[in-house]
Amino acid sequence: MAATKPDLTRFAAQPGPAVAVRLGYAGLLPFVFAAFYLSYAAIPGVQPPFVEPIAHAAAIYGAVILSFLGGVRWGIAMAGRQRGMREFVLSVMPSLLGWGAALLPPVAAMVVLAGGFLMQAGWDQRAAATGSLPLWYATLRRRLSVVVTVALLVSAAGLLMGRVA
Repeated sequence: MAATKPDLTRFAAQPGPAVAVRLGYAGLLPFVFAAFYLSYAAIPGVQPPFVEPIAHAAAIYGAVILSFLGGVRWGIAMAGRQRGMREFVLSVMPSLLGWGAALLPPVAAMVVLAGGFLMQAGWDQRAAATGSLPLWYATLRRRLSVVVTVALLVSAAGLLMGRVA
């Protein structure tokens, strides 16, 4: 029997749980704060305190959030019908990438994390298109991933421009 395509319209009209959406957007605050602060620190003549700790904190926070997204995928693999090795192996990759990034200097970590968030976003979009994830989640992740990626790259640029890498 031919595989039927999942009915994605059942998710299209459903907004995500309000608490999940709010917490998702609240999770952007550390990324956005770091981007503004590190950009401000790059202005010639400006020497705010805590540039290096904020840069490290932003990288560590990015690693933690990327790891969390891998955990979400682990949970989806456990709850779903596809419990093959591939799904579980892929779900630990964000954690490993985040851990590796956390060991790098902040600029390199932020660039690696930005790539990790983009890959995770692509994976989420593909999963939603195949019916493995609700469309509201993929829409939320797309929006959050764009902001996170831009914020990480702006933070890295601020560090480079301020020569505090």
